[in-house]
Amino acid sequence: MGARQDKDASGRLILDWLHDWQTLAAATTASIVASIATYIAFQNTTRSLRHAESLEKHRRSRKHAALRAVLPLAVSQVTNYAEQSAHTLNSLISRCSGETLPERSTSNSVVRPLPSETLKSLADFIEYSDAVDVEIIESTVAFIQIHDSRLHDLVRNNQDPSNVRIVVRTELEGLIIDAASIYAGAAAVFEYARRRQAQIPRTISWDRVEAALRNMQMWDDQHPRLHEALARRARLSAGPFAAISQQPSEKSTA
Repeated sequence: MGARQDKDASGRLILDWLHDWQTLAAATTASIVASIATYIAFQNTTRSLRHAESLEKHRRSRKHAALRAVLPLAVSQVTNYAEQSAHTLNSLISRCSGETLPERSTSNSVVRPLPSETLKSLADFIEYSDAVDVEIIESTVAFIQIHDSRLHDLVRNNQDPSNVRIVVRTELEGLIIDAASIYAGAAAVFEYARRRQAQIPRTISWDRVEAALRNMQMWDDQHPRLHEALARRARLSAGPFAAISQQPSEKSTA
């Protein structure tokens, strides 16, 4: 009787062990299957992300190539804008009485904004230039907007009905130098735009601005005051875009 009980107890132990083993084996198998499924899903996701990244990189590269193809036209429009602005301002200098521009000598035609599609082309080029330093283009676009705002102020001050605000000749000369700086900034991009250089210059010097004045037929012997004003600016800063190209931290500590 006792032997049979021992035998039955042993059988139950074996059955319990088999049950526990089956449970453990099932859990282990499920864990392994889940791990394999997770690994496969991870690999598929990684491949998908790499493929999407490759497609996006290719898309941006082709977009950059397309924008570079039309960049010479945009740059040419900027230099034309700067030259027209400079000559308009120079015509106002010829109207000055002594050091002052007579009241209501200006009109809204003094402000001839750059076509919006040109600015958009330049903005798009900046956005899609992953491997090109576009700081000089950023500075030129920023300076165009500053120059446009200053021209509006010029017209508003000259047409002020209260006759409180006056426009002096040195202000006009300063605006011409600003226009020449815009011309120089755009001209510095031409070699890259025409695929003659692999990179765009990071900065421009005052020598380039002086060359821009000469390209606009404003010679130093005919416009000595203009070139003297340029020389004074050159003594005060490293380049025409030095102030607007500084990082915020540099500006705050200056």
